[in-house]
Amino acid sequence: MPSLRCIWLAVLFTALAGGALAGEYDLNIPEAQKKPYDLGGRFELRYIQHWLNDQSARYRLDYYKRDPGAYTEEWRPQLELQGGFRQGMVQFHFLTHHEYDETSGGGEWTNRVYEAYASIKPSVNLTIEAGKKSFLWGKGYAWNPAGFINRPKDPDDPELNLEGYTALGVDYIKSFSGSSLRNLALTAMVLPVFNGWENTSLGQSGDVNYALKLYLLWHNTDLDFIYFGGPNQPDSYGFDFAKNLTDNFEVHGEAGYRSDVTRTVLDSTGQAAVSQENQLSYLLGIRYLNAIETTFIAEYYHNGAGYDEGEVDNFFAYQGWAYQQWLATGKDAYMQRANMATRPYYRQRNFGSDYFYLKITQKEPFGILYFNPWLAVIVNLQDLSFNLQPGMTYTPVTNLELNFRVGIPIGPSGSEFGEKEDAARTEMWVRYYF
Repeated sequence: MPSLRCIWLAVLFTALAGGALAGEYDLNIPEAQKKPYDLGGRFELRYIQHWLNDQSARYRLDYYKRDPGAYTEEWRPQLELQGGFRQGMVQFHFLTHHEYDETSGGGEWTNRVYEAYASIKPSVNLTIEAGKKSFLWGKGYAWNPAGFINRPKDPDDPELNLEGYTALGVDYIKSFSGSSLRNLALTAMVLPVFNGWENTSLGQSGDVNYALKLYLLWHNTDLDFIYFGGPNQPDSYGFDFAKNLTDNFEVHGEAGYRSDVTRTVLDSTGQAAVSQENQLSYLLGIRYLNAIETTFIAEYYHNGAGYDEGEVDNFFAYQGWAYQQWLATGKDAYMQRANMATRPYYRQRNFGSDYFYLKITQKEPFGILYFNPWLAVIVNLQDLSFNLQPGMTYTPVTNLELNFRVGIPIGPSGSEFGEKEDAARTEMWVRYYF
């Protein structure tokens, strides 16, 4: 779709040029004196108990040859280290993630560099960055349909740190007076693919992907226009906004359009139909804080890459058929093929097409200091199944958090949450920041 790409790039650079004529000036605020380096991090110990739903499709895929019992357990000690160094106009930042996941089947270490990048700021307006960095493009809390270079969030833990991508980027920022346009920022970057090393999910070795984001503060409304593309990436166009209607009420939204995306759909016998399609995803949400300090976050999300109710029915019907064939013949090939065929669905955090998200957090109810209970729910609006999560956080001393939550998937057979492997999931974790 070259014509649409040209139009989009023209919008970006026309806005940049137009804003520059609106009475520009440089805003140069002296920085507070800082130490040249910093080092800190977070240690977490998490315990998870999975109460299993032995009638679910996912349970049968994972455990068709063995009985794990009524529940399984996980222990996950984690350590994240972050730090930086500043010298003049040069800065360096890093974030590493180290995790050990112990289950009944054994233990496994994960050690990843989430971020490691250097930046140089030759002027107040210009920053050049190179290295591995985590991007948070988009305004959504649980999902980011315009976050083409973000790692996908886990809607159950949308605030967790995520691994970045390796990129070379430039940020140009300007402020304006006497205009409805107050601030403008243009970000341009390239994301090369190194086989077996970095950015392998973005294409083939040697590919060079590129991304652009134009930010505008227009009449107290944050706006972003986004483009992402590459040799083996669909041309992707995004838009997002956020605005405070009052001091305690904010609205936000975003949309992402991806052209010529490969899509695989299974029928009830596992036959795959592969097609190319254009996908439009979008989100609209609010954040509201009331007088008794209850915070409400609500979002509607349409997943253009997701599957409608009929496609989800066929997806689970095929897994049921494969399981019955295995029972009748004892041939593992039926379940092994089902495991492979269903990966495009299970690879998505939520593979349905329409969702509603709500989180309610109450600060220090009944005068209990440092105690914040909350309730979150994700609803699949096609099949009306949902995941209910009550939880709480207690911070008895500075830098120490005690957390607890229960996840309860609810829905009929053949629905997204009704077919979850867990009938319930309890989690307890302790976090210490240093």
